Amino acid sequence: MNLRLHVFFGQFVWLIAALNGKTLQGVPGYGRNLVIKALPAIEDYQSNVYEVFMEPYLYDLSRPAYTFSGDRSQKQIDLAAAPRSLPGLQAIAYLKADEDSGVTGELVFTQIVPNGPVTIEGNITGLVAGLHGLHVHQSGAIQDNCKDIGPHFIAYYGRHGGPRDHIRHVGDLGNVKADEGTLAVKIVDHLISLAGPRSIVGRSVAITKGEDDYGRAGTEDSALTGSSGPAVACGIIGYMN
Repeated sequence: MNLRLHVFFGQFVWLIAALNGKTLQGVPGYGRNLVIKALPAIEDYQSNVYEVFMEPYLYDLSRPAYTFSGDRSQKQIDLAAAPRSLPGLQAIAYLKADEDSGVTGELVFTQIVPNGPVTIEGNITGLVAGLHGLHVHQSGAIQDNCKDIGPHFIAYYGRHGGPRDHIRHVGDLGNVKADEGTLAVKIVDHLISLAGPRSIVGRSVAITKGEDDYGRAGTEDSALTGSSGPAVACGIIGYMN
């Protein structure tokens, strides 16, 4: 019923514009396409998943196409060849220390094409040298600390994994490696999104005290969090534009 109403409304708007001798260029949403993406089935785990949503207003697809490297089906965009003023969507998270951890930072999320990969760039300071897990969590509740941000953002997959695993939480972004001083972060992930069913906007991103084992340890904690320990810093993800 809802689909029929949308179709009827679109035809009604077109008819009014045509009768008035006007084009549809001024109609909000004109030129925005429905984006459909299929996530393949995983044997003995889940069937095919199909996502359908409309391109957000902030995407500018009228600019020249971007350079793709490698297999085009993987949508690996060559960011070095992209213009400095990027179209698409951007979000930002300001990491705040949990209690007395002293860890702070800033992460910027950029998605150039709808349902394409998301680039995460930024800086984190105050981390102990070594590997630390980076995850997106279900909730954006960080009023006082990182205790109420909930589990990892799951969406479709119910088991913890690494960023390149076929089965993983959407929010599983792997590990970052800290040395002395400021850690420069640059990650490209193909599962998180800034719009649609896998959108991370409004949720929180957190960095953990220990290393993420990607669920390989075979314990209950490993299957849920990668045994990476409590969060030492977290921040709400919000749109920049």
